[in-house]
Amino acid sequence: MTRALTDVLAGLNTVFAFLITLGGGFAGWAHLHERGASAGLVGAISGLMAGFALAAVVCGTLATLLLIENHLHNLLTAAERDRARKQ
Repeated sequence: MTRALTDVLAGLNTVFAFLITLGGGFAGWAHLHERGASAGLVGAISGLMAGFALAAVVCGTLATLLLIENHLHNLLTAAERDRARKQ
C-alpha cells in the first residue's frame, strides 16, 4: 500500500510541477497584458521562467525525497533477499 501511495505521489508531483509552471506564465501574462501585446508576451515568458524555478525548488525537493525513499526500499529488499538466502 505504501509503495502505491509513493507512486501516486510521484505522478502527482509531475502534474504539480507542470501546473506551477503554467500558473507562473499565466500570472505574468495577467499582470502585464493590459500594457500591450509585447508586454503580455514578456510577462508570460518571465512568469514561465519564475514558475519553472519555483517548480524546480518545490517539486524537485519532493522528487529527491521520493528517490531517497525508493533507494531505501531497494536496499531493504536486497537485505531481506540476502538474509533469506543465508537461512
